[in-house]
Amino acid sequence: MEYVLVCCRLLVGVVFVASAAGKLRSRGAYASFRAAAGELAPRVPLVPGALVPPAVVAGELTAAVLLAVPATVGAGFVIAAVLLAAFTGAIATAVRSRRRVICNCFGPSSTPVGRGRLVHNGALLVASLTGAVLSFGTASASLALEPAGVAAAAVAGLAGAALVLLADDMTELFRPLV
Repeated sequence: MEYVLVCCRLLVGVVFVASAAGKLRSRGAYASFRAAAGELAPRVPLVPGALVPPAVVAGELTAAVLLAVPATVGAGFVIAAVLLAAFTGAIATAVRSRRRVICNCFGPSSTPVGRGRLVHNGALLVASLTGAVLSFGTASASLALEPAGVAAAAVAGLAGAALVLLADDMTELFRPLV
């Protein structure tokens, strides 16, 4: 199970770092994300709308840092799961109401949210919950891991992150030319 934990840590951590970096790479990218956040979550109870974008970026970076530190992995997964549940709920609401909203999750984009975004958010949520269960349920974190197993888990986690990060591009590639 330790190898699954390594895979989940890399998958979720890399996606969150890339997501935050995409939003912060320029003023324009952050402005696009702020606008998208306002459209996706126009009514956040008890939280002023202007605080949502910086809170999202701070949450993503916090989760990624916690996932990188062995003693705080569980907390990182919990924060990631909370963020992903909120993201998924906001996107599901937009999809259900048939609103054409651009997410800008990883920086400026022209791809509106849809079922595909729900699928990959769901996969990330499953990875976060799996990681949380494993990190809190592991009796001994000092087990000796085999280098080959760690390498395989790392490749799987990084490949999963690449699939998530390139999902919009892959969707666009296979979209019919109508």
